[in-house]
Amino acid sequence: MRRPLSPLVLIFAHLPAIVALAPPARGDGDREIPPAYAPLEYLVGSWKGQGVSLDDPALRVRGWTETHAWAWSFVDGKPAGMTVELKGSKSLKSGALAYDEAREKYVLKVEPLAPATGTIAYEGTLDGSGKLLTLDRVGVAPGRPAERLTLRANSNYVRYTLGFERRASKGGSFARSIEVGLTKEGETFAAGSTATEAPKCVVTGGAATQTVSYQGRTFPICCSGCRDEFLETPDKYLKKLAAPSPGAKKKAAPPARRPRGDDAFAGDVDEPKANP
Repeated sequence: MRRPLSPLVLIFAHLPAIVALAPPARGDGDREIPPAYAPLEYLVGSWKGQGVSLDDPALRVRGWTETHAWAWSFVDGKPAGMTVELKGSKSLKSGALAYDEAREKYVLKVEPLAPATGTIAYEGTLDGSGKLLTLDRVGVAPGRPAERLTLRANSNYVRYTLGFERRASKGGSFARSIEVGLTKEGETFAAGSTATEAPKCVVTGGAATQTVSYQGRTFPICCSGCRDEFLETPDKYLKKLAAPSPGAKKKAAPPARRPRGDDAFAGDVDEPKANP
């Protein structure tokens, strides 16, 4: 008589499938990305997508094309924030994202399209998943609707949505007025993220989608900020490339696999037979 596999055996049998669903590791020991920015590193690079106005019926149907270019900003040769340039946007021209360690909040200062408005500041936090950044406008005049920006990454980080929201009354809920969905340059929504397969940026080690030339050689970079940082101190990064990686180790040979007949998890388990 044959009995079914135990629950423990079933768990081990399906373990490869479970592991495959986990998000790819982002970064390694040779990186200099500040921990606060690590969950947002996926933003670095160029994005293109479609915006719609949920308030304007005409724009809700037709929409518009919008591009975002995120880049690292550097202080003393290390990433210390992020910048973004928006083209085709109906609301914003550019922005700079920083992290306030004392208050444990992200601060985004943006330049709106309306020149008389001046710089607008938003601040807020990431949710527990690290994929939703919620930023509320600072200094809203009394009697004016509260405003909020949200940035949400999809499951494989090749698409993100920028939302503009308003709340008419203090006790009310936020309602979305504009939504922009963007896909990262060189990626497709259906194919999933290929960031782990892309060349590594010579400055930060992130996924590179651009190149920079220096002394007849071409080097991979992830954004305009890293391009400027590399060209400002090229010797620093050439030495880094020449040095062996501290995490590099000789790959061990895989253990020999036992014959299938000796594998306890190869199939159903037979009941032991009684001796005659």
